[in-house]
Amino acid sequence: MKKILQIFIITLVLGAVLSSCEDILTEKPTSFLTPGTFPGSEKDAVAATNAAYSRLYSTIISFYYSFTPSDVAFQGQHNTRPVSYFVNLTSLNGDAVAMWRENYEGISRANTVIDFVPEVDMDVDLRARLVGEAKFLRAFYYFELVRIYGGVPILDQVLSGPDELQGIQRNTVAEVYTLIKQDLTEAMAVLPTVYPPVEAGRATKWAAASLLSKVHMTNQEWNEANELLKQIIDSGDFGLVANYESLFGQQAEHQLMPDKDGNLVNENIFDIQWEQDERNDFIQSWVGSRDVEVGGVTAVGGGWENMLPTQDFLAMFEPGDLRQDISYLTELDGNVLESPRTPGAGPITGKYLNKEGDAPKGNNGSQNTYVLRYADILLLRAEAENELNGPANAYTFINLVRERAGLPGLAGLDQEAFRQAIRKERATELSFEGHRKYDLLRWNIFVETIRNTTDPNMQIPRDNIQDFHVLLPVPQREIDISNGSIVQNTGYE
Repeated sequence: MKKILQIFIITLVLGAVLSSCEDILTEKPTSFLTPGTFPGSEKDAVAATNAAYSRLYSTIISFYYSFTPSDVAFQGQHNTRPVSYFVNLTSLNGDAVAMWRENYEGISRANTVIDFVPEVDMDVDLRARLVGEAKFLRAFYYFELVRIYGGVPILDQVLSGPDELQGIQRNTVAEVYTLIKQDLTEAMAVLPTVYPPVEAGRATKWAAASLLSKVHMTNQEWNEANELLKQIIDSGDFGLVANYESLFGQQAEHQLMPDKDGNLVNENIFDIQWEQDERNDFIQSWVGSRDVEVGGVTAVGGGWENMLPTQDFLAMFEPGDLRQDISYLTELDGNVLESPRTPGAGPITGKYLNKEGDAPKGNNGSQNTYVLRYADILLLRAEAENELNGPANAYTFINLVRERAGLPGLAGLDQEAFRQAIRKERATELSFEGHRKYDLLRWNIFVETIRNTTDPNMQIPRDNIQDFHVLLPVPQREIDISNGSIVQNTGYE
């Protein structure tokens, strides 16, 4: 909210960010905007839309928060972050402040496109598409906010001045989801199913449909979710690549790869674009090992141990699961990984080692990160089918994922057993890709899952987690700016 106070003037919204947005999305906007003239051209409209994407690249914290801590990942003990250890987690917490601020920055930039680009004299199809992209992004940012904080203030237009924030209140969770669904539905109507290679990374119709299906799944709207998931699968635009490990690394970015029958398929629905020295991801460093034999934070595999796989996660893999080696990496180039800072730790995820691409540089990497992947869609479809009708029509979808992993198909389960199988399969298929905590939250089992972990490194979270920790505290400065009209979440008063 405070950040929005600082950037409500259009030229500040864009001028402050565009010069640093050397664009992975092809345009390279510069500080050519002046008061009273924006948006004056098609170029301006594209630049404004590119700026709305920039929040996706602004922080590692949202990625970290999406699965740490959980039954899949824990924070190394060198840094007992309050959001992972549930100790001293207050309204002043820096991570809670960052995620609130940066999502609202993204919303502000999306609002600029939605409010003003429709008035630009330009190609009508491109104009509609850009507004659709902005609506997808606004929905994305609000989806993060509502899952992290609960109901939040809806700001769905460009502010004319700071006075509009006086007395602002939190909207209900239902109201936030109504806006998200509307934005994604309208985005689906105008976004293309595919872009030319020079514009890879922009939101497509299927990205909007996939995100909307996740919204419906979160709200247990099984019929609505199932219909969307069916459309995505029936489109024929996506498939499972044969080699799971080949999905990870720069060599896989926006590449068609062979499926089990040798047909070239696309498994990526939407990912975040990174490029060394322009927009760096930090992820390899955050998941990397502190083992001195690795060679430091700037070496492949070296890092800060902020997101380490748990022993509970290892126990989820069935014998012969082809995903285990890259998901739970115990050694690197012959060196058994051991942590000098976290007793008993060592293994890391191997999904971000990027051995065939740019080595980490200055604590940064350049490998794109998946947000929505086809395997995720298949597992959601299996889950929705099971919730609606039981397992009978759901086996097809989960077994496609299991087959690729080298595992036998499931059969003969009742609805509850299938439900548990889905929960395990989502963990082993989608680990360290930003899903696990949100899955546990939407299943209403986050707190009990943390309490039931067995990994010794989860002892502090196990001992300290409370029921109210399903949400983060609203940053105190936002409450102060509103003169107290924004109410704090229960447990943080």
